[in-house]
Amino acid sequence: MKKLEMGSVFKKLYLLFMATMAIIYVCTIIIFLTYASSRRKAEIEAMRATVRQGASVLWEQLDIVADLEKNLVSDSRTLALYQDTNRDAYEISQLRLGLLGSMRSFQSMNNIIEEVAVLFPEQELELSTVNELSRKECVPAARAEDDTARTLVYAEEKVQMELWYPLTRSVEEGYMPDYGVRVTLAESYLRELLELFAVEEQTGGFSVLDTGDGLIQIPEEPDSENRGKLMEIWRQIWEEAGCPESFLGNASCMGKSYRFASEAIPEYGTTLVAYRSGRWLDRSTVTALLVMGGVIFLVSGMFLFMLLQTDAIVNKPLQKVVQAFEKMQEGDLSIRISHKYQDEFQYIYSAFNKTVERIQELIENIREQGRLLQNAELMQLQSQINPHFLYNSFYLIRIMAKNESYEQITGFVTSLAKYYRFLNKEVNQNVPLSKEAEHMENYIDIQQMRFGDKITVRLGELPAPAGSFLVPKLILQPVVENVYNYGMADILRDGQIAVDYEIRDGFLYIAVEDNGGGGTEENLEQMREYIRDYQGRAAGHALSNIDRRLKLAYGEGSGVLLERSDLGGLKVVLKLDMSVPL
Repeated sequence: MKKLEMGSVFKKLYLLFMATMAIIYVCTIIIFLTYASSRRKAEIEAMRATVRQGASVLWEQLDIVADLEKNLVSDSRTLALYQDTNRDAYEISQLRLGLLGSMRSFQSMNNIIEEVAVLFPEQELELSTVNELSRKECVPAARAEDDTARTLVYAEEKVQMELWYPLTRSVEEGYMPDYGVRVTLAESYLRELLELFAVEEQTGGFSVLDTGDGLIQIPEEPDSENRGKLMEIWRQIWEEAGCPESFLGNASCMGKSYRFASEAIPEYGTTLVAYRSGRWLDRSTVTALLVMGGVIFLVSGMFLFMLLQTDAIVNKPLQKVVQAFEKMQEGDLSIRISHKYQDEFQYIYSAFNKTVERIQELIENIREQGRLLQNAELMQLQSQINPHFLYNSFYLIRIMAKNESYEQITGFVTSLAKYYRFLNKEVNQNVPLSKEAEHMENYIDIQQMRFGDKITVRLGELPAPAGSFLVPKLILQPVVENVYNYGMADILRDGQIAVDYEIRDGFLYIAVEDNGGGGTEENLEQMREYIRDYQGRAAGHALSNIDRRLKLAYGEGSGVLLERSDLGGLKVVLKLDMSVPL
């Protein structure tokens, strides 16, 4: 039996504890990372949604401003102030006051407007909600010469929207419009809009205007240097992506990872950009992870302390019992154990000592019973001399004497004498296999004198290591006797009997087979049942007896096996474990 490793139960507990703690730590990290990832994705989606919402709101406001400019350009008072030069000063003043009132009304209705001005370039006049009427050279701001119809420009460090009459998409050299409207956007509105992106630390946003000559950031911010770097990084990855209207990307800037989301308003040549630090775990998540790790570590320490205490209180006394059982399994029944404390282990130790003493008594009883059983079975086999065999032997001697075959009588009587001498004179219960094989061959010689050429017997060579191997007495001859009595009972000629020996995987296999009629599946199953549950059936008595004796001598791995023979009949195999000495 395999030796039990000391303390294996507690080692398994320790390993289970370590594995459980590792799983808990790994699961905790995975949960936090999954939470951080989902939270990060949610933050990015929220940032993207905020940018889209901000762009949508700004677009709507810019559309309102554009409609305001169109209304002012098409206003009859604007045209009258440009065309009617014959009006008196009072009428002109009234027209200007009325138009200025409408402009202020428009401005008060929308907080995106800082100033509304109507411009007359030829007259070098400007009617403004801030400065009212003033003389000023009115020069249209440069715009990109493309088909985007950008109406937003950056002039005088202000974001402005201009609409000139007659309408034009770009400003050519020498172009002088009749009049126009210029709306200056409020920087405070743009800053409030961008503040929506600065929801926490390391987040923010900026607005970008395409001037045709390049992108500029509007409005200027106190930390414009950092924002300028962020804008440059965004521009690079945005252009690499093909300048999409809706964009999401990430890049490193100033040693940090950033995630960018932008939404373009192509009609006005502007883009809103939001950014946030690309840190995988924010401070709150890291703090929560550390707190949870500390709690798990503390619980692990307490549980480990309990295991160590249990090891001292339970495992060491238990190891003592296990060691005692191992020695007992190795055959040392003199082992005794003691315990100095009056507890459960004292009871277990006392019960173990009494059990070992009782086992010693039982083993002695079983050994004695085994010896008596083997002697009784062997004596029973020896007493079961088939009277027909003896009668046939005498009858055969009579016939040979009548035929004056004295040499045959001499050989026959010699074999018969050896046969009965082995039965009655061999007092040892275990004999070398060579002697057992010799007794079987004597029996075969006797039977062959009786059957003659009707039966052919082939004897295999006995392996040298098996010749001196001790076996229980009378395990081969009864098997061969069964073959003659039952297997060859209906054979009139060409009968075949074969005996072979083989050593394989530490076992000795002795096969006795014939070409009789006992190889049918029905007969095999019936004989196997005889061996398993012998109840005095004649056909199975010898095989059942031999099977029990082999198992008693060599263990349950040995015994009698029944198969169908290649000769066509029954094959009886005796399996003996050669590692078990007798």
